[in-house]
Amino acid sequence: MLVSLAPVTAPTSAPPVPAPLAWLAPGPLPARRGLALLGWGLAQPLLGLRVVVREPALLKAAAWPVLLFAGFCVLVALGTEDDGAGRLDIFLTTLVTLAPAPVLLFGKTYRRLAAAARVPLGLSPRTAEMPGLRTAIADAVRQAILLGIGLVPVWLAFELVQAFWPAAAPGFVWIAWAVTGFWALHWIVVEALDNGHTVDPAAPVGAAAPQVDPWFVRLWQVPLLRKFSGLLRRLSRPWRRELQLVASHPELVLGFGLGVAAMLAVPFVALVFRPAAVVAAVHVLGRVDEAAPPA
Repeated sequence: MLVSLAPVTAPTSAPPVPAPLAWLAPGPLPARRGLALLGWGLAQPLLGLRVVVREPALLKAAAWPVLLFAGFCVLVALGTEDDGAGRLDIFLTTLVTLAPAPVLLFGKTYRRLAAAARVPLGLSPRTAEMPGLRTAIADAVRQAILLGIGLVPVWLAFELVQAFWPAAAPGFVWIAWAVTGFWALHWIVVEALDNGHTVDPAAPVGAAAPQVDPWFVRLWQVPLLRKFSGLLRRLSRPWRRELQLVASHPELVLGFGLGVAAMLAVPFVALVFRPAAVVAAVHVLGRVDEAAPPA
């Protein structure tokens, strides 16, 4: 008697787990500059968001500033209005008005987050850099002054064009606005990178930051504007490390700045996504340090 046997099939293996997109996974700087480095920088805020969401410790640390600040805005709204529409209006007004406050109020939280993010990003452990509240306030004032006066010569030039060449004034307005947008983006990058700094325990104590003048100081080093250039030099001294990176990796910084600016454009969204920008800055700084030639 012949017994028919069912064909024996090999056990099926589990479907392969798709690898994460390379540009959303921590890794070194691309070997090529130009568009590759620009795209790498542009992806860093999304990488930071992905790391924060996937790491419970980072997510918990990132949630506290959001919950506390949003809770404060809710309490203000509940205490000042009785109807829902009025409360929503007060909530949004408070949120927008106090949008810069979390950087100062939760600065140490973001610094600790930066230190905690290094290992999940594949970087060596470091400790948090902890400037005091007075230093943070002084730096915020310095940066506000720089943002306000850094383009004074551009607006003076616009006034001269408007006075002596009115036909060219409309075109110059667009140029002035473009320069203003670039200037604001520049300082968004500098602030984000500053929040991502950590302390290397093996580094020499009191190592000096680079003393090369930033580009906007050199730009105004002409006879009539030397004092103005010196003022910009003094005001920008706390960010020499960040400004040096801006000068040495312009494509990376442009992409990173556009990504961070897109995340931080809306006040409440900025509050939610600021931890992602901090983690992204940690990754950028760490990979730039790795790629730097030994001293």
